[in-house]
Amino acid sequence: MRARTLALIVAVVAGIATTGPAVAERAVQRGLTLSADVAQVAVTAVPCAKQGFELRFGNTGKTAVYADAFLDAPAPLTLSRRLVSSYLPPGYTLKVPIAVNAPRGTAPGRYSITVKAGDQTLTLPVDVGEAPVDTTGNLARYVPVSASTEHLPNYPACGAVDGDRDSEHWGKTTGWNDSTRGHFPDWFQVTFDQPQTVGRVDLYTLNSKQYPSAKYGLKDWDIQALVNGTWQPITQVRNNTAPLVSSTFPPVTASAIRVLTLASNEGLTYSRIVELEMYGS
Repeated sequence: MRARTLALIVAVVAGIATTGPAVAERAVQRGLTLSADVAQVAVTAVPCAKQGFELRFGNTGKTAVYADAFLDAPAPLTLSRRLVSSYLPPGYTLKVPIAVNAPRGTAPGRYSITVKAGDQTLTLPVDVGEAPVDTTGNLARYVPVSASTEHLPNYPACGAVDGDRDSEHWGKTTGWNDSTRGHFPDWFQVTFDQPQTVGRVDLYTLNSKQYPSAKYGLKDWDIQALVNGTWQPITQVRNNTAPLVSSTFPPVTASAIRVLTLASNEGLTYSRIVELEMYGS
């Protein structure tokens, strides 16, 4: 059999971090090369930040091959993928975005991502910066969030706590939308690192020129608090048509706050939150 030559090219564009489960390795593939076009990746714990790099997996040989690239990063960094495995025709380059995430609470400093292919290893430094600090009193900013479902890629849960209240940016850079059309209730949850005292929740629902809140915004919802492991009802909103509802209530110390969405002004469609903010009073 003729010898086969394979060149593996890894090009990194600043902005992502990765981790994942172990994958069974194939027999060592010879003749591979690894390279990166940046010196390091910078990440920080910011909701919806597009962080990571682009992996370019190519074959410069004259014969098609199957090739593997294995990626790894130390905890608590996480990667969107740990294995890139592909059939590569001669002269073909596969471009794969790899997202890198530094969870809230990650200690600032330098970490390393490794990429291995055959007998070659590439080490890519990752600089984790100081976590941003909110100075407005908004308890939901830079805090982990989750939702019953997410309408990806344009309406992730993190889009509702990214600091952008502008509905004209809906679906472009901000906002959460569930993915189960016609199904209610849905829920959106903010989970604190440690219990926080909350006395006010501001909910900005969809209200743009094209999609006014009276026709497309949230109509009915409940606000619940997780206190000592039990969800407790705090307050409720009914028949809303406004773009912003500020709900105040006797302050409660909770480990999480949840918005349980019950109806939309559009009817049996979707739950839509542009921004959710929480304050002590």
